[in-house]
Amino acid sequence: MVAWASFLSLCFLSAAFCQPARSSLAVLAGGVEAGEDAPAVSQDYKFLPGDFVYFTFEVAGFSSDTDPKTETRKIALTYELVPEDMSGIALTAPVKGEIKEELHPEDKNWMPKRRASFLLPSFLAAGDYRIHVYVQDGISKAETTADFPFRIGGVQIKTSRSITVENFRFLRSEEDSEPLAVPAYSPGDTVYVRFDMTGYKFNLGNAYRLAYGLTVIGPDGKPFIEQPHAAELQSSSFYPAHYVPGNLDLTTKKDSPAGAYTLVLTVHDLIGNTAYEIKRAFSLER
Repeated sequence: MVAWASFLSLCFLSAAFCQPARSSLAVLAGGVEAGEDAPAVSQDYKFLPGDFVYFTFEVAGFSSDTDPKTETRKIALTYELVPEDMSGIALTAPVKGEIKEELHPEDKNWMPKRRASFLLPSFLAAGDYRIHVYVQDGISKAETTADFPFRIGGVQIKTSRSITVENFRFLRSEEDSEPLAVPAYSPGDTVYVRFDMTGYKFNLGNAYRLAYGLTVIGPDGKPFIEQPHAAELQSSSFYPAHYVPGNLDLTTKKDSPAGAYTLVLTVHDLIGNTAYEIKRAFSLER
């Protein structure tokens, strides 16, 4: 029994010694910032699509090769930073870099610090996102990752599997951002319409191709304005656009009859070969 217990103890000790040492490599002091060298933003801060996001971080727990004659230490780190959505899809190309330094005895508490900036895509829906950090120690071969959250405000978009229209709104002027509660105009006014298209399909390179047209039905039930090919939009991007904004500026005449009008908007996904129609009412009042 004693021999068997000694054998078991030896096995457990051997297994313990065979386990790789846990790395202390870590990303510290990561901060998402609204400007270069600015304080880290609060949890409630919201970036907007098209903004720059700035980021700083430090690395601790790295290994080094020491020269016994000079007592200097050499470190060799590589890192990769990328802003992502919560599914891990990159918003932009990653920022990659190396940290190769020679440290002296007086640098024993020194930690490398690096900065990066990213330009957010233009058509990005409001929501939660993150900066993903990956660091590798070239000496110990240790690796570590960390995520730092940030928020984006602006346009709210619901997920759709096919082409649809969201955030349809009538505006009083081209510069307005708030929709009209009651879309009523005077004859001779320009009727401003804004909307967002989403749910369309992509080709290679996150390319989309959309078109839209409209018909306005007058108070007499007949077409008042017809623009079956009002616009065609196509583009591609690194990150798939969550939505594409559309706009219509409809100029009425001073002698246009007063009454209720119906705007029929039809949007086409030319890649997915699908269409969606939406009807909205407005009025001309004298």
